[in-house]
Amino acid sequence: MDEQEENREEIQRATRDDQQSPIPVDLILEILSRLPVKSIVRFLCVSKVWSSITTLPSFINSFASRPRRLLLTFLKKKKRFVFSFPQNQNHDGSYFPVYGYQVTNTNYSWSCNDSSESVRGLIVLKRSVVWNPTMNKFLTLPKPNRKLRGNGWSFLGYDPLEGKHKVLRLYSKQHGVLTLGAQESWRILSQDLPSHFCAGYFGCVNGILYYKAFFGVGGECCLMSFDVRSEKFIPIKFPEGSSHFYMIVPYEGKLALVDTTYLPDINVRLWILEDADGNEWTYKSFSVPPSTRGWNNPNLELKSVTDAGEFIFTPRALTNSFYVLYFDPRSNSIREDLFEGIFGDEFRCRYGIGNYNSLHSQTFNIDVFPNHMETCVSL
Repeated sequence: MDEQEENREEIQRATRDDQQSPIPVDLILEILSRLPVKSIVRFLCVSKVWSSITTLPSFINSFASRPRRLLLTFLKKKKRFVFSFPQNQNHDGSYFPVYGYQVTNTNYSWSCNDSSESVRGLIVLKRSVVWNPTMNKFLTLPKPNRKLRGNGWSFLGYDPLEGKHKVLRLYSKQHGVLTLGAQESWRILSQDLPSHFCAGYFGCVNGILYYKAFFGVGGECCLMSFDVRSEKFIPIKFPEGSSHFYMIVPYEGKLALVDTTYLPDINVRLWILEDADGNEWTYKSFSVPPSTRGWNNPNLELKSVTDAGEFIFTPRALTNSFYVLYFDPRSNSIREDLFEGIFGDEFRCRYGIGNYNSLHSQTFNIDVFPNHMETCVSL
């Protein structure tokens, strides 16, 4: 019996136990599939049937077809806030709503890793904590065995074929992996790979994790890939003449290394991987047109690329409002979204974090996660 059949049996058992639910299960499923995720989270306590439906893999996977959002989280006066913004306009030019909340769970002294990104709706935080922003739920990962103890790097990946999240833990000699939701412990990877050090995380693209690796002190530097499904490492040569300091983005269905400069204009340089061995890279460069709203280039930072191929720039600091600049290299055009009052006087007064005219009106403790997929996956 597969997992989906087991979940459906669970729903049928809940239906028999819940005599106050005269609505057919198929109709409930149709209703829930049309609701915003924020509403679905509130309705989980309606009945066992409603709660059980949200655990169906088919229901959870249906969120992949929904528009991606841009997640903003910031810390101000020891208070953590989260906002979710739409990345795309509706056909009539309107936007899906902006919503936010304050993180009140103080059991987790959490902050975002420099290596964090939203991977299929989940984010890995420092101190081995996984966060589902949609559900505002946290999971502390089990402690690894003695061979995996110490200061290591933790990266979150997703296997699109198996539909599983995995956490990769990197050390200089031993590496481990943990599958979320599998009720398993850390497994040591046995691949015969030369000892190497992680020197920076790049991201997860199409089921592959990428990071910068050094083989010994002063040794060769490469782009290391890790296949989340097969759990195999493959070193990839960097393109010649590159500085090795990049972020990675999916570009036209391929992996691209990105280097960005911001003065006097925003210039984006791409090295696009044409083959898995790293033997062939192509180079492209773009100049981003200036903002029509007068937004200052040094205050912007490239974050990622949308599914439509637009480069996403957001501010490095949060003031009264939040703005996003999207650059489409195919048409050499930009579009700009301004969300006013997100961090305005009303918000500051409500949460007791100062006013707009105060000396501390800005906050630099912000993290932005583009292409965030809302999900009901449980932790």
